[in-house]
Amino acid sequence: MNRLLFTFALLNGGIAASLAFGQNPTPVSNPQVAGLVKVADEIKLPAKEPGVLVQLAVREGNLVRAGQVIGKIDDSEPVMQKEAAQAAYNAAYKRWTDDVEIRFAKKAADVAKADYEQMVESNRLATKAIADVEVRGKKLDWDKSVLGIEKNIHDQELAKFEAYTKQAELKAAELKIQRRVVTAPFDGVVEEIKRHQEEWVQPGDTILTLLKMDTLYVEGAVEQSKYDQHEIQNCAVTVDVEMARGRKAQFKGRIIKVSSIVRSDGQYNVRAEIANQQENGNWLLRDGLPASMTIHLGTGGPAPAVSRAR
Repeated sequence: MNRLLFTFALLNGGIAASLAFGQNPTPVSNPQVAGLVKVADEIKLPAKEPGVLVQLAVREGNLVRAGQVIGKIDDSEPVMQKEAAQAAYNAAYKRWTDDVEIRFAKKAADVAKADYEQMVESNRLATKAIADVEVRGKKLDWDKSVLGIEKNIHDQELAKFEAYTKQAELKAAELKIQRRVVTAPFDGVVEEIKRHQEEWVQPGDTILTLLKMDTLYVEGAVEQSKYDQHEIQNCAVTVDVEMARGRKAQFKGRIIKVSSIVRSDGQYNVRAEIANQQENGNWLLRDGLPASMTIHLGTGGPAPAVSRAR
């Protein structure tokens, strides 16, 4: 009897413990990650055409806007090519759209037809009034005029294709000019200048290095034993960065990458994308700054859909 009571007590205690565990799960706190600020996009702007760098409108440290003209390679030769191509295209277009030859050929054909029909009618009214050789000559003139219409229509069609060719040559010359203009592909900061004004550049030569500063990355590591990958993916983050003289700056962002590889120390890398801020015309965040990142669990939502090739 005592043994049964003891067993029953043990079972009740186990059930009670299980219920207590299910009703009061261990709370999970938001991960605090030590991170490092990284530039999201860095590009070495190359020369696309050979020539002398006749203009360089920026210095190291300058802020530039997307589409801003940074430099220019000598384009005197393609400018002359464009002028020649423009003149050739204008002439070909004029030949294509000018139908005066066709209209003249049609008028000549009408006259030749009328002359021939008049001779035929004259011979009908008075036999052998006009010699057959003259009648055949007029018929030949009429046929020649009809063929002249066809030829002029054909020539106009050829002029259309010539105009298309000259237009392509014009666009090619314009493209050569555009490729000699160096523009900023995004808002950024000129980090380093490699080529200077009046220097000769070859295609592929780096003119300058441009850093994208409006959007940056913060990279850190999370402990696998505490947080699963799906808990971190797409979550909102708050990033705190210590500026000069102990001043704090805070930035908002979101996790955009969670590594599928767990390192030997039991951690996996994560990356957040954050929006930079400006102060007095300068970007606050810079590449290499240490940061503290708080990952807000439960804010991730579903991962973005990935399109599949069929």
